[in-house]
Amino acid sequence: MKIMFRIIIMVALALVVSQAMAQENLKQAGFRFGNTTGFTGRVVTENNFAFEGILGFRNGGAQIYTLFEVRKPIYLNRLENTFLYFGGGGHLGFVRWNEYDQYYNPYNYNHYYDWHFGAAFGLDGIIGMEYAFNSAPISLAVDFKPFFEIYGPFLMRANFWDFGFHIRYNF
Repeated sequence: MKIMFRIIIMVALALVVSQAMAQENLKQAGFRFGNTTGFTGRVVTENNFAFEGILGFRNGGAQIYTLFEVRKPIYLNRLENTFLYFGGGGHLGFVRWNEYDQYYNPYNYNHYYDWHFGAAFGLDGIIGMEYAFNSAPISLAVDFKPFFEIYGPFLMRANFWDFGFHIRYNF
């Protein structure tokens, strides 16, 4: 009885380990160029879900973005490895803004710029298309990442024009 129990335990452990080894996640690292320019890292699961992190720089500040994405393969005639991805997430960081831009008075001839630097946090969406080369471990992507954020003392901003271009290395 003890021998049979040990064999069952060994077979169960072997199955669990083989299943854990079979799950290969695609890891990517690269750059994003656009309104939010920065470094990007991404993990793609075998279910075509992706978790992306971006260290982005815009408006004289830096932000950390975390995004959850769903990837769907696009079957085109001559292009394999083409994916459409969409999802959302959030960001947290610092931005710089100009008080003159916020409180513009066209009749005031004493124009001055008062720069401020403060925390910003917000929500992000993302939709894009990615192509991975068969002959090289590189992928290219174009995306659209609108965001809404709160920054400074009760200031809000929405940007619907944050387009970007990615170059990523696939591990």
